[in-house]
Amino acid sequence: MDMKWLQTFIVAAELENFRRASEELYITQPAVTKHIHRLEDYLNILLFERNGKSVKLTAAGHKFLPLAKEMTYTFNKNMNEFDSWKQGYNKKLTIVCAPQIASSYLPDLLKDFIKEYPNIEVDIDISKSYEIGKKVSAGTVDLGLARMPSPYTNTTSHIVQKEPVVLAGPIIDGADESYLLAHYRVLTHNHPGYWDALLKDLKQFNPHIQTMAVSQIEVTKRFIEAGLGISYLPLSMVQEELMVKKISIYPSASSETQTSLTYLIEKVETEEGRLFKQFVMNL
Repeated sequence: MDMKWLQTFIVAAELENFRRASEELYITQPAVTKHIHRLEDYLNILLFERNGKSVKLTAAGHKFLPLAKEMTYTFNKNMNEFDSWKQGYNKKLTIVCAPQIASSYLPDLLKDFIKEYPNIEVDIDISKSYEIGKKVSAGTVDLGLARMPSPYTNTTSHIVQKEPVVLAGPIIDGADESYLLAHYRVLTHNHPGYWDALLKDLKQFNPHIQTMAVSQIEVTKRFIEAGLGISYLPLSMVQEELMVKKISIYPSASSETQTSLTYLIEKVETEEGRLFKQFVMNL
């Protein structure tokens, strides 16, 4: 049996349309038909009922579909494991990580971890912080690094890093927090951990400030450089811009009350996960 036949069958079965299946698989429609015919010949039973251009699964097709999915999953899993073995790996660690963490301290951490444990294959999945707990809970990844704790009861969340929050704005000689709040919009909600409390604090003393929600820190920094606003950001996220003098940070009583936290989220502790956690905890 050719695995291509199974892949074609699964897509055609889910779409119930050979033309759309060909588009999904980037093959010709005659190739789809040929794969299905060969699979039916191999199994000696019809999997689809044909009625002109429309097709639908037979009882045998419905019965075979979950089996085909299981076979392809097992085949791909085994081939991936074999490919990892060829590369010298004997363990695998999948980490889901928030973009801010992946672009700040994770590269140096991973470099040291891989150097010490070269036999552990590491895959990185970049996701928003509020999605990370769900993925760890579902077991699709081993560990998560997020800016907020997981709400799922079958996971645990450990604080592994704390860093200060700073007021970042365009480079303006003599400016202070009061001047910036009066002349610029505050770019908000680019971090999941502290914005609600911070805005409440800011508006208590500055009720007329204008805000603009910008969901990504990288975009927030570009907006600051362009003079579109100011923001309160984790210090690690503005280090590069400070070095090349694209933005500046200013003293802020409001930012001193906030902290950016990094959480390590796990469901079940594995050996490779424990090793990585030790690395993170020792930062």
